[in-house]
Amino acid sequence: MLLYFIGILQNTGSDPKKGKSDIALFSKLICDTCSNINLLIDSLPTEDVAVSNQYERLVALLKENEEADEELLRTKKLAERQLELIKEASSHITCTQLKIRTALFF
Repeated sequence: MLLYFIGILQNTGSDPKKGKSDIALFSKLICDTCSNINLLIDSLPTEDVAVSNQYERLVALLKENEEADEELLRTKKLAERQLELIKEASSHITCTQLKIRTALFF
């Protein structure tokens, strides 16, 4: 982190060994970073809340999974019924074509 700040000072054109203005800038960068770190730490959930939220989310996911499974089964039954109807229609078409061909030749 120190190298990061020195790099920033070098990129701004300041000499890190030079006077009070660089010390003030360096101090400000450190304070800003500390504030950001504190903000991140404070925003982390506690273990109790995290476990509770995980359990609630897991229950919700299980319910969603059950609903999706039910929908999948309904869709599968519908697809199977549609397949049966297509097979029946195909069989009917084939029979009709055979009757027509038979009628044409006899």
